[in-house]
This record gives sequence, structure tokens and C-alpha cells, in this order.
Amino acid sequence: MNILIVKPSSFGDIIQTNPTLVALKKFYPDSNVSWLVFDTWKNVLSLFPDLDRVIIWEKNGGIKEFFHVVHLVRKEKYDLVIDLQGLARSALLTFLSGAKKKIGVPGMKEFGWWFIREVFPESRSMNAVNRSLETVRYLTGKQTEPAFRLSVPPSAEREALAIIKSLGVNNSETTIGIVPFARGLSKQWPVEYYRQLIDLIVLRNNRVTILILGSKDNVGTIKHSDAIDLCGRTSLTQLAAVFKMCKVVIGSDTGPMHLAAALNVPVVVLFGGSDVRETAPATDYATIITKNFPCAPCRSRPTCSDYPCLKEIKPREVFEALNQVLK
Repeated sequence: MNILIVKPSSFGDIIQTNPTLVALKKFYPDSNVSWLVFDTWKNVLSLFPDLDRVIIWEKNGGIKEFFHVVHLVRKEKYDLVIDLQGLARSALLTFLSGAKKKIGVPGMKEFGWWFIREVFPESRSMNAVNRSLETVRYLTGKQTEPAFRLSVPPSAEREALAIIKSLGVNNSETTIGIVPFARGLSKQWPVEYYRQLIDLIVLRNNRVTILILGSKDNVGTIKHSDAIDLCGRTSLTQLAAVFKMCKVVIGSDTGPMHLAAALNVPVVVLFGGSDVRETAPATDYATIITKNFPCAPCRSRPTCSDYPCLKEIKPREVFEALNQVLK
């Protein structure tokens, strides 16, 4: 069977749909599976060993690029196209794909269900990983538990180790990763709290190595004499390799945290405006810290400007959760 997954974005969402790819390969072992992704996120798919092909969609290419991608998809004569994005643009592309069978993820938005069949009514209480897996249940009639399969290239592991050693880090030490940055202030724990958390960690164990991880735009945002700023120093695959070196990773509901969780690295995730039921990592290695404010989850439409849901998560509470993980 020739299958196409349509999931152009974004970082964390693509990671959370990896189990759908794994399940498709489990139930259709002789299938050829392609993935349609925006150019911005194509490197995420280099971690997915079950993929046979990647089709790149230039995100800012406009209508001309849209129909170019439609042409590329139609040339492949797919038997099955699954829209895991669930928006109007992805649904229309799926509709125009020429595939024999076309289905969409539960919770299609922007009237996407006008174009393709939605496999199950939307449920806000359904975790994003399980929501995507509903497409496989619809196809096979069988329920499957989420299983991630990611592969970090050995070259990326060597490169990451070289970066770490160049900064004077001994990989035999306890390494803790911190991902302080997220898209949207309703997800981002206060910077000063991270500094206080680092103080608490170092006070307990002065042989711990703390890595601050983020993009080049985040360089120097969290300055602390006992933390190493790796922001902007790693590629995506190198970042995955760094996560594998960590005993635990701490941060908000953001793409890199979902990557760490998918690699079976213990994570402590701090939730503010995001919906815990919908976007919490689907792993036994995740510790979730959140406060039940009546306005939560506000998602991307906060009703306040000071985010008390995040400020009520104190550094001491996160430190104690971290200690439980490290026991």
C-alpha cells in the first residue's frame, strides 16, 4: 500500500504523530509511507526511521507552491492519504490528492470536514497522540497503544558529544537539560524562576551539569554561572543527541520537550495555558506540574497578562519533582 501522511507542522505536533507512523508500519508492514511536511520542519523527520519518503512543502510559497505540491502528490498515486493536520488547507490538499481513500484526524477545523471524512467526533479530552492514532483504529478496527520510534544518527551523537566536551562538560556527570523557551507567554515559566531552580539544584549537588537549550534567539536570556548556555549551538539532530545524555529535562509545553519525552528521557513539564489533557507527553516518563485555574486552559487566547497559572508553580515544587525523578 502506498500511504501519505499530511502533517506539515509544527515541531511538537509532528513528534506527537510519530506513533501513527509506527502503527501504520505495524499493521501494513509492506506499505510505503511518505510524509508531507513544511520545509521549516523537515529535519524533524530525519529522526523517523520508518519513513520511506519525505515531500517538502515550502511554507511561504503561496498558491503556486500549493498546486505544485498537489502535482507532486498526485504523481505518486497514493492508495491512502491521511490528513493529521486537520485544517482547511491540508484537507483541501488531501481531497485533491487523487488517492483511492482519504481520511482526516478527529477534530477537523476550519471546515476541513467538508473535503474529507473525519474518522471520529472531536474530543478535547483526547490526547493529541491518541487522536492521531484514531485514524489507524478506523482503518484496522484495532486499538493500539502509543509507541514512539525515533533514531538519532550516530554522527549527531558524536557531534553533540564534541560540543559538550568543548565546553568542559564531563558526560559521566549528572546532566540536566532545561528548555525555558516556548512559543507564547502563556506557556513560558518566568525566567527568574529558572534561575532560582538552578540555585536549588546546584546547592544540593555541585557535580551536576545544567544545560540551557534553545534557539540562537534565546542566547543569553538565562544567565547563570552554574549553567551552560547551549542555545543556538546544536542542530535538531544534535539536540536529540544532547537529550539522550540527560538524566532529566525540564521545561514547558513545547516541541523540544516532546522530542525529549519521545526519546524516553524523563521530563518535568510545566503547564500554564496549554491543555494538559490534549498535549501532555504520552509517556510514562513524564511528570506534569500544573495549577487548576478556572480560566485554564486558555491555549493561545489568554484572558490575563500576568499568567498566574505559571507563577503559582514555584521553583521549590519543581525542584522536589526533579529530585523524585533522579532518585
